[in-house]
Amino acid sequence: MDFDKLTRKFLLGEWKQGVSILSRARAIKEALESLNPRTIKERQRIELALENLTYVRRSYRKLEEQNRVLTEENQGLQEKLQVLEESQGDE
Repeated sequence: MDFDKLTRKFLLGEWKQGVSILSRARAIKEALESLNPRTIKERQRIELALENLTYVRRSYRKLEEQNRVLTEENQGLQEKLQVLEESQGDE
C-alpha cells in the first residue's frame, strides 16, 4: 500500500471522485438523523432538510433512468445510422 499516494490523493481532494451522489446523500441523511435538536424550530428544519433530501434522491433516480433510456435510444440510432451509411457506401 502506497501511503504517499494515498496522502497526496487525500490532500488534493482526489479521494472524493469515486463517490456516487446517492452515497453522498445517504451520508447527509445519516448526519441529519444523528443531530439532536434542542428546539422545535431546529427539529422542523431537520425534518424539512430530510424531506428535501428525499426529493433530491428521487429526482436523481428518475434522471438516471431517463439517461439510461436515452443512452439506449442513442445507441440504437447510431447502429441504424452505421447500417445506413454502410448500405450507401455499397451503392
